[in-house]
Amino acid sequence: MRKTVLVPLMVLAVSVFVVTGMSLAKMHEKMEPHGKMDDVELHVNLSAIPDVKTTAKGEATFTMAKDGSSIHYKLDMNEIENVTMAHIHVVGEGGKPGPVITWLYPSGGGGPSLKEGKFSGSLAEGDITPDTFAGDWKGKTVKDLFAGIGHGEAGVAVHTKQNPGTELWGVYEHPGMGHMEKGHGGKSKY
Repeated sequence: MRKTVLVPLMVLAVSVFVVTGMSLAKMHEKMEPHGKMDDVELHVNLSAIPDVKTTAKGEATFTMAKDGSSIHYKLDMNEIENVTMAHIHVVGEGGKPGPVITWLYPSGGGGPSLKEGKFSGSLAEGDITPDTFAGDWKGKTVKDLFAGIGHGEAGVAVHTKQNPGTELWGVYEHPGMGHMEKGHGGKSKY
């Protein structure tokens, strides 16, 4: 009786391992040794940070230009209220947003811009170029940033009037990895 139960469980475990490995293999096929990623679109799901009560959710999509000169982004929101700004941040200690790398909303930066009331739809869309990088990221390339997003080293934060620190936050999750700690290719613990 035990053999009939154990064999299917072992087959299932091996199947999950193989499928997960194949998903990661496909992702890593497109990555070069120095973390460059070509022809890949990254989707970052955004949800409420701990202790923030909101029904808002979002998604940031990043696509590297074929010539590697820019990253096209689109920031879509669902039921967010009173947005003031959105950025790509370094993933800091404990998976929390660290220093700002570049602005997403308002595009071009320059300070907060209140989008008053409840909003669903495309909040911002544009191209990221190295001249928009701040802090320790000045002098780095968009390929560095794209790799940083893809490796869970940079995430997206959306700030609102009622939650100026951060309301929504997200870090890229590699397909097939589920919720893992930052630094292991998955979602941050934050």
